[in-house]
Amino acid sequence: MTARSAPARRSFIEQARREQIVAAAIDVLYESGFAATSLAAIAGRIGVSKGVISYHFASKDELLREVVADVLTEAGQYMRPRVEAAGSALDALRVYVTSNLSYISAQRRKIMAFTEILNGMPPGGTEPGPYDEGHQQALAGLQQLLERGQAAGEFGEFSAWAAAVSLRASIDALAGLLRADPAMDVTGYGGQLLTLYERGVRA
Repeated sequence: MTARSAPARRSFIEQARREQIVAAAIDVLYESGFAATSLAAIAGRIGVSKGVISYHFASKDELLREVVADVLTEAGQYMRPRVEAAGSALDALRVYVTSNLSYISAQRRKIMAFTEILNGMPPGGTEPGPYDEGHQQALAGLQQLLERGQAAGEFGEFSAWAAAVSLRASIDALAGLLRADPAMDVTGYGGQLLTLYERGVRA
């Protein structure tokens, strides 16, 4: 994607403008939904011409893929050091869930905008879905965590892949639940998930 190409050649001002555009896209997606999110609407949000947006992003598709990439990067930077600092596989699993839900709760606008993009740009056609690669990486990392717990004797015998798919789906469902109930108790939801999966994975 152009959005990720040659970042070293961008000036500080160009990078700041791109970040402003991405932030505006998130706001428009959150407030108006995917269908109403046009380059013109995003430009109007920050008081510039549509041409300014087009200078930095060739299309709406490219811009929205940049939003997805930025949210995934930010979430990874928040979660990864916390999970890696855990002393055992079980602790790592707990931190994986709590840090993931903590990020979602703190960044509800971004997560709901992210979900609008996924719903509006489903997989298919010549281009992969905007979350395809990120989703596969998340599943692989979670599967490896579960397999590590099995190898250490902390976790029992089960399909680490199936468990990773199930847990990831339960976490990813949170954005839709928040859209329906913005006041939802995310911490309580996370506690219930942990209770369920801790019982399921223990040796």
